[in-house]
Amino acid sequence: MGLSFASCTLSFKDVPGKTALVVFLKGCNFRCRHCHNWRLVLGKGVPTIDEEMLLFEISHNPTLEVLVISGGEPTVSDTGELSGFIEKVKKLRPDVGIRIDTNGSKPERLKELSPLVDGFAVDIKAPLSNPEAYRYTAGVEVDTEKILQSLRIADGMPLTIYRTPKYPWLSEEDLEEIRRSVLRLSSPWFLNEFFQVPDCPFSRPLPFSPPF
Repeated sequence: MGLSFASCTLSFKDVPGKTALVVFLKGCNFRCRHCHNWRLVLGKGVPTIDEEMLLFEISHNPTLEVLVISGGEPTVSDTGELSGFIEKVKKLRPDVGIRIDTNGSKPERLKELSPLVDGFAVDIKAPLSNPEAYRYTAGVEVDTEKILQSLRIADGMPLTIYRTPKYPWLSEEDLEEIRRSVLRLSSPWFLNEFFQVPDCPFSRPLPFSPPF
């Protein structure tokens, strides 16, 4: 039957310098504050796009250079179905690069998928040495050792990047610690702007003082 996607969009920003089709899967194991895709996380009130429709778009878009599989969190989807979809894309368009966007909480899934893709965008949501800050940001308990494993699995692949939103509850020292930690890796790190999402049910009013 294949995967069901919630939406897709053409992007010229997700992979700088390249035309990307970003496809979004439902579901996530995190409940991040001010999540922009919280409706996808909850799987409520979002449309469904059949896998075959996306494969048709991919096969008939000559400008497409990269397919970005995002969410939600793609690694909570059935691994066999996700692998199957990627293999279909590679058969239809071997010239198209494939990247998976992930929170990095499931390194075992990244290891399984890494032979099939050209990289990962791994979020680093807080200093890995501070599990409490990570829990506060992600809204759930996070094993930061698994995040580190994911960073190492993804590192050096052609389309791999690391990224951190400039959350207002992270101090300059926190951001500097993240920057220093990625210096030991070869793939680039991006510090992105933070935008409030007031209607996100996982959010809290700003400003506030975090409990860490």
